[in-house]
Amino acid sequence: MSDPYGYNQPYPVPAAPIERPKTVTYAVIGMWIGGLLTVVSFLFLLTMDIAEMKAQMVTEMEKQPTYDPSVIDAQEMADMFVPIIQIGGAVLGLITLGLWIWMAIMNGKGRNWARITGTVFGALSLASSLSSVGSMAGNAALGGMTMPMSGGSVVLAVVNPLLVIAILVLLWLRPSSAYFSSVGAARRQQRTGY
Repeated sequence: MSDPYGYNQPYPVPAAPIERPKTVTYAVIGMWIGGLLTVVSFLFLLTMDIAEMKAQMVTEMEKQPTYDPSVIDAQEMADMFVPIIQIGGAVLGLITLGLWIWMAIMNGKGRNWARITGTVFGALSLASSLSSVGSMAGNAALGGMTMPMSGGSVVLAVVNPLLVIAILVLLWLRPSSAYFSSVGAARRQQRTGY
């Protein structure tokens, strides 16, 4: 005879801890490296020579065939835009660093929503990188205005997309998928009790 109120039901046995595969561990390490690259990129932005940056901006503006000094002064424009670029870069850098850290922690815990969210962030990052590289190449080829970049920034612009691709591949390999599925199943069992 069974107890209709469930008092004599056995307690569910907790699932054994699920071992994280190396593919996820390497992806998480890659995310921490991505966060570190964000900090390095931010430091490059802070250490750029502001006077040189303004001078390059003025030179680039004055080279434009549509530039009219009677309408706008190139030096005033540079004086206005450089602080905006620095502040915007700092805010974007902090947000990016926070996202890298958040994704590293949550993917390390085996949260499938974090893997999907990280994939979306990675795709957006790749699209942005490709757009920036294409824009720089197009402007350089057509003689358009280009923003001054340090050598370190150029290296980071190449390394970051490669890192993102490696992380995304690692997150979607079969051992990683099995890990995310197992963690999800264990969490559902823990919530429902069965």
